[in-house]
Amino acid sequence: MNRFQNCQEAVDWVTSRRNQNQGLDHFKRFIAQENPAAERLKAIHVAGTNGKGSTCNFIADALIEAGYRVGLFTSPHLIAHQDRITINHQWIRDEAFLSLANQRVSLWEAWSLNMFEIDFDLMALYFEAEQVDFAVIEVGLGGRLDATNVLSRPLASVIVSIGLDHMDRLGDTREKIAAEKAGIIKPGCLVINGEQDDGPRQVIEQVAKQQGAPLFSVIVPDHFETCPIRFCYQQIPITLRSMAHYQVHNACCAMATLLQLSQRGILAISEEELRRGLKKSEWKGRFQVLQRDPLMIVDGAHNEHGVRALIDSMGELPRPLILVFAALRDKDLTFMMKALHARVDLMIGTTFDFYRAADLLRIAEEPGLVLESDWHQAICRAQQAAGKEGTVLVTGSLYFISEVVAAYQNVK
Repeated sequence: MNRFQNCQEAVDWVTSRRNQNQGLDHFKRFIAQENPAAERLKAIHVAGTNGKGSTCNFIADALIEAGYRVGLFTSPHLIAHQDRITINHQWIRDEAFLSLANQRVSLWEAWSLNMFEIDFDLMALYFEAEQVDFAVIEVGLGGRLDATNVLSRPLASVIVSIGLDHMDRLGDTREKIAAEKAGIIKPGCLVINGEQDDGPRQVIEQVAKQQGAPLFSVIVPDHFETCPIRFCYQQIPITLRSMAHYQVHNACCAMATLLQLSQRGILAISEEELRRGLKKSEWKGRFQVLQRDPLMIVDGAHNEHGVRALIDSMGELPRPLILVFAALRDKDLTFMMKALHARVDLMIGTTFDFYRAADLLRIAEEPGLVLESDWHQAICRAQQAAGKEGTVLVTGSLYFISEVVAAYQNVK
């Protein structure tokens, strides 16, 4: 008899398991015994403080353009839980999610798996059943102890960037965090290092050397054109759809990964396919245009590293620039709010319905913010202040952006 009658019941049960945690060794034993499909995946494993989702998306889009069937595993979700697991950007089908959940729920309970581990288990089974050519897999948090690190022989381990985030779990310096991210490096497996600063970059290089893993360091161009973004990487001219300057770095990490795998004969992709794939690529929730009258952009900047990257792209936005801000309470809110407030014409602080969301009292600690308890009203107020000529920018948390995108996705 089926435990779940419909997909939403299954999703609700899976998401209720958010706080279960038996550790990576426990999950490795589960995968070894119960899901050999995970080891058969031709996986590209991507870590980083910021930019790993965008890099995964660039890789997937270029591979799709080259004619491959590509599985993509990312988190958190943007519209619905199922969008964490896609093939050629199509969400896992509700009937497949429901069927797999009913087949596996007893195992999940017996092994006390958490939500993210269940998602990984579902992903591996679904990708194998659907015969994907490649699986692009984003690390959830950190690297060394992340559930995705059950992958023992990825085609490539990609480390996009190192910044200060989740310091309570990953360490209080960029070098310590780099060591955690470098935990995804496997013996003899290709490493793509996108980190540009000497300290954390050297940590990654040292781990790669210890593991006997060939390493390729990405050199990001210093200069590029904007509106639209144009640059050259390894003499290949690239145009991006995104207006965000930080996507140049992420696109270079994706190109380096694909070019290195192509040179090793693991995949076949032409320069033209690379160019077309990257030009088409758009990662939802990252400098994404939701409306044009007035212009409304959402960006999932949620830590110091992400905010600095966002600020680099804000200078060309039409004024007045009105910012709507909501964040999680465990982030460095003081830095984020001060840095953003100094660069906009009006900043409206708000909150949203999530168990980790910062409340208005915490947001109110930044002097001069306008406060609005209902985020829908905050956006309406921002739109009125921006008028037809200005810009509304919504940021502060990926979880907040998820709610906003879900509400506005059909409005242009």
